[in-house]
Amino acid sequence: MPTNPQTDRLYDDDVAYIHDVGYSGLCASWEPGLLEIFYAAGIDRGTIVDLGCGGGRWTQRLAAAGFAPVGVDISAAMIDLATKRLPSTEFHVASVWDYEFPRCRAVTALSEVLCYRTPSCDDPDLCDLFRRIFNALEPGGLFIFDVTEIGLDQNGQRTFSEGEDWACLVLYENDDSKQRLYRHITSFRQVDSLYRRATETHTAQLFDAAQLAEQLNQVGFEVRKTRKFGTADLLPHRCGLIASKPQA
Repeated sequence: MPTNPQTDRLYDDDVAYIHDVGYSGLCASWEPGLLEIFYAAGIDRGTIVDLGCGGGRWTQRLAAAGFAPVGVDISAAMIDLATKRLPSTEFHVASVWDYEFPRCRAVTALSEVLCYRTPSCDDPDLCDLFRRIFNALEPGGLFIFDVTEIGLDQNGQRTFSEGEDWACLVLYENDDSKQRLYRHITSFRQVDSLYRRATETHTAQLFDAAQLAEQLNQVGFEVRKTRKFGTADLLPHRCGLIASKPQA
């Protein structure tokens, strides 16, 4: 089993491409429910910040619904894909932990964006992030995100998936002492008649969702937890948090 696997590499060109074309279905299933949550809160226009926007698929759905989305991702390769998809939309290559938020109606951080850890950002200040988002939101604004929870045990599991011009192997490793899950990724992407191999290790911090809800409450949010967005279920051991800023 690999040891000391953390790296700062997240979604370089090939893994970004494979994630965009092969792993976007789950988030797509959440989109109608997320829009329903916005509309129920009276949010039908204005700026929405999409943290960890990836290739911009949810950003694209927001734009199509009449919002003014802003996409943020630490991966330059992901932002390149997103910019090609939405050339007139505002995108930033930035970490969610030091991004300067504009005034906005809502912030989303989907597909365990807040779980990712790297050596250069190994223990970020969650309360500081929650406070900055709270201050950036207009009254009645929403912060919606999901996390993977403590208790998910995939240690030693392997998965394989493939598409028309790619294949991906993932080996999972749990570190119970740190409540972390490592995903050791080996990707193969077709380039002309050959396949190019790349490797990355993604580190996910596992959370107690109740503790996160308490931290959000302390900042001033009203919070509810959910196991689905609309009619679409989240993955096992995944919890969604819907945090609303009270009206002034």
